[in-house]
Amino acid sequence: MSDTLAAQRREKIGSRASMRLRAEGLVPAVLYGHKEAAVSLSLQSTELRKSLAHKAKVVNLSGDASGQAIIQALQWDTFHRELLHVDLLRVDAGERVHVTVPLETKGEAVGAVEGGVVTMVVDHIEIEAPPASIPEVLHLDITNLHLGDSMSASQITDLPEGAKLLTDADTVLVHCVPPAGAPALDGPAAASESPEVIAKGGEEEKDGE
Repeated sequence: MSDTLAAQRREKIGSRASMRLRAEGLVPAVLYGHKEAAVSLSLQSTELRKSLAHKAKVVNLSGDASGQAIIQALQWDTFHRELLHVDLLRVDAGERVHVTVPLETKGEAVGAVEGGVVTMVVDHIEIEAPPASIPEVLHLDITNLHLGDSMSASQITDLPEGAKLLTDADTVLVHCVPPAGAPALDGPAAASESPEVIAKGGEEEKDGE
């Protein structure tokens, strides 16, 4: 179920007006899309932060704006403490939209027990889906991830029905590698971890003498 945000129309725009809004516990926002004129709004900071804590991508608007919208972009201050501005994109229930969804791992990788370090290479993926099917987060089960192995976007198991993966299916999302300073891996994994080294004084150098 989508969160509902109360929206008020902003009559004054500009940096000073935005500062006054934020001092009152409001966040400046702009609603656009569907070939309609952009509308300057303000949202309650507490409501918006609750939606972000829920990792909501789609919200319902009430008040001076109505319908559904995607939280398209967020602008934070330098220290990522104060929310400065929000971009909202109008959506209809029947359309398909292109969105970026956060990715999380679940389970404990067997490779960690084998002495490896599990590293998330990509933490967001792109999908296309109807607004009602947009997930708050997608998961990758790393339980069977061994030392020297990796997992790709094609191995995400909870992609909603009707959603299409736009990120390349072969994109590596997470891998398990030896800790820094550990001996190199043996076997096929070593080939992917170790760059090819060309020995000095090889045959080509001798031919050039």
